[in-house]
Amino acid sequence: MAQEDQELLRLLVRSIDKKLEWEAIASQDHSMRLTLRLPQGESTIDVTRVEISGALEGAIARSRLRERIKRARQRVFNRRRPYMPWKLPKIEAIGAPGPRSGGWGGGGGGRR
Repeated sequence: MAQEDQELLRLLVRSIDKKLEWEAIASQDHSMRLTLRLPQGESTIDVTRVEISGALEGAIARSRLRERIKRARQRVFNRRRPYMPWKLPKIEAIGAPGPRSGGWGGGGGGRR
């Protein structure tokens, strides 16, 4: 990874959040994997070399890349909690009693 590519990513990440930790690792398929870390979690995005070279040359491409990094940062905060059915709260009935609890038919003798 070229020094200017790393400097561009550093500037973009610091413009979003100064406390954001980041790491860029070069991939084999002509892209880079950018990992953003916060105390709440982490998020990764793949950034192509074309995006980086476009961001070095023009403001529109730089803004587009900055918005992608901002969305990746936001995913850390908006992540879904894992589905754990054993931790769901117990649901209890509220309101009128149902037909089997003896509250509707009166008499209590009912058919069996």
